[in-house]
Amino acid sequence: MDLSFSTANARYAFGQFDRVSIDSLPFQVEMETETGYLLRRDDANGLCQQFTHEDLARFGQQGRIRVERDGFNPSAAHKRLMSSQTSISALTGRPGRRLTKKDLYCQVALELHAEGLMTFTDASIKANKALLLDRVMDIAPDDLPEPGKKFRKSENFAKVPSPRSLRRWLAELNKFGLIGHLDRVSARGNRGSRLSPSEYALMMKGVRGYMSPDKPTIHAIVEDVKLSFAKENAEREAQGKLKMKVPSRETIRLAVRGLDPFLVELKRNGAAAARKKFRPVTTGLSVTRPLERVEIDEWTVDAQTLLESTEIYGLFTDEEKHSLGLYFEEHEDPKTGKIKQKKTARWTLSAAICCATRCIVGLVLSRTPNAEAAVQLLQMITTDKGAWADAVGAHTPWDMHGTPELIVFDGGSAYKSLRFRMASEDLGVMWEMATNGVPENRGFIERFFGTCSGGFASRVSGHTFRGIMEKGDADPEKRAALTLDDLTFALIRWVVEIYHNTPHSGLDNETPVQAWRRLNKLYGVTPPPDSEMMRICFGQEREYRLDKEGITVLGVTYQSEILQNHFRRNDPGTVKVRWHPKDVGAISVLMGEEWCNVPSQDASLQGVAAQTWLTAVRHVRAGNPEADHLNNAVVREAILAIKARNEVAMAKAGLNLEDWSEDRFKREEKNILAGVKFYEPKAPSKAKGELGSELPSLDDLNGEVGDSTDAQVGRKGRSGPSSASGITFEEE
Repeated sequence: MDLSFSTANARYAFGQFDRVSIDSLPFQVEMETETGYLLRRDDANGLCQQFTHEDLARFGQQGRIRVERDGFNPSAAHKRLMSSQTSISALTGRPGRRLTKKDLYCQVALELHAEGLMTFTDASIKANKALLLDRVMDIAPDDLPEPGKKFRKSENFAKVPSPRSLRRWLAELNKFGLIGHLDRVSARGNRGSRLSPSEYALMMKGVRGYMSPDKPTIHAIVEDVKLSFAKENAEREAQGKLKMKVPSRETIRLAVRGLDPFLVELKRNGAAAARKKFRPVTTGLSVTRPLERVEIDEWTVDAQTLLESTEIYGLFTDEEKHSLGLYFEEHEDPKTGKIKQKKTARWTLSAAICCATRCIVGLVLSRTPNAEAAVQLLQMITTDKGAWADAVGAHTPWDMHGTPELIVFDGGSAYKSLRFRMASEDLGVMWEMATNGVPENRGFIERFFGTCSGGFASRVSGHTFRGIMEKGDADPEKRAALTLDDLTFALIRWVVEIYHNTPHSGLDNETPVQAWRRLNKLYGVTPPPDSEMMRICFGQEREYRLDKEGITVLGVTYQSEILQNHFRRNDPGTVKVRWHPKDVGAISVLMGEEWCNVPSQDASLQGVAAQTWLTAVRHVRAGNPEADHLNNAVVREAILAIKARNEVAMAKAGLNLEDWSEDRFKREEKNILAGVKFYEPKAPSKAKGELGSELPSLDDLNGEVGDSTDAQVGRKGRSGPSSASGITFEEE
């Protein structure tokens, strides 16, 4: 329930010597004005600050004002010297009982004196001891001492004080108030060490041995200390000196327990254990907007999987699978003749989590951590991941995407790479590198990996466990039955369906999906970059030759008017090109100091992935391996067929790191595209001077341009149907 208070009629008053603290900042009263108070800072600066009555009233309602009456009154200074650090109301145990006893006997004595039944002489007090005791016991608290402790005389209400003690208590009460009843009984006694400095130093030398990675016991330390004293006393005896006093076992034990607990944990168990045990727990980071802070990290998946894929990489050649480290089928070793089993391995999962909503906004599977996986993860944060969710049949949308405001990562080589940091800078994303070895600085993603290890990896076969004790006699490699397809399916389905729909304690039992919907509706997110910026930030940069036909990348020709103007005026030879493997429909070319967008001559390639394009070319070439000209129309039909047939597999493949290195480019251009030209088939044209349509020649259909002069002349000289084609369609 929200409560509102009116400060219009509130007015606070301060005394001249009062000490006023606002938000723990002390002030002294300088003067009162018509609108409020002028307060002077109680520090070396002595600056004055004006507070209106409305401000003071609001601070008072919020509990931000503390007033110490007569805090600067010289006559009250001696009372403050007797004051304890703890308020009287907070006194408990024996100090509280002693103060209560003194006050009760003083109050009863003052009552009897006011009734005329007793004076403060020795004779009168002794004569009224029974009356004093009866009245005190009637109002004394009915409490017992702490278990195992006896009543002391100073705490026993049944023990009537002597006349001299009672008069002293009354004098303290009159002079200092209740503070006068405070005593220093708890500070009595000799609490220092009874060992000499040299004896204490020798003992502590052995005691500090407790702070060792070998983790000796207290019993071992006691034995070591006694041996040290025995050795020292033997030397002293030989020299005719006085022997040292050997400390008892209890003295040594107390000395060990008196060591700094943090240093003990640090020396015995290491910095990580000490930090985990003593690091203060606070409310954590304060994030309110989706993608305000995104934490990314890597985790080795706790599951052994077979290094094969029947769906995702079924479109790849064996050579490509080998280059990706994904082809380990059961085969016969040519040297030994033995049958080698399918190999298994663990994968590296790079993940990104939105700290405000706990939603997973990016996942990338790779064999090893690398810069390309980090860049692909950053790209996935900005991408609507609905295709991934649809590919596995998830019912919950995975549409959490946008441009993050801040990315936090550890000092891993993948995230420290210039490639990743440049992509972040181009997107306008701030980045922060957390301290290595301090997972608390990235608590959200670390907690997710813990949940993933327990909630996801434990559900799949080949679970590798997180420790020897947990693993026991299990052999994850023998139990590995998952392929890469299975792992990808299970991972996406678990994140989208289970994790995103599980109530989260850090979100007040709200699910991550609900938190994203609520905060996204309230604050929104920065939209993702456009296709050109996506290509510049995440694409591959290489140099290509520019000629009158344009630029050719993996067999796709790119041409535009601005590109040809640049060619005519500069004749650069080679130009820098940015190319994105998810869309071969356009490239970005650096002309001077500006990146320009150049589309493909084939408009149907807009949005087509490079892997789909290469697979289509490979399928078309497989039908006619000797052909050196490929029909673009046939390739387009192959692209549509591949999309329709392998849509789910290609969507899953987007979760895995793709290899588009320089070696991959050279290999594709050499094996698939070497000596191949693409052409557009010519449609039938109107026959000149004749009825009907003229069919294109065989050379035109095959994309070959005739070189014969006679043929060219023959075509020019004829007014009838072309001799290159003996077929004419007549029109009625």
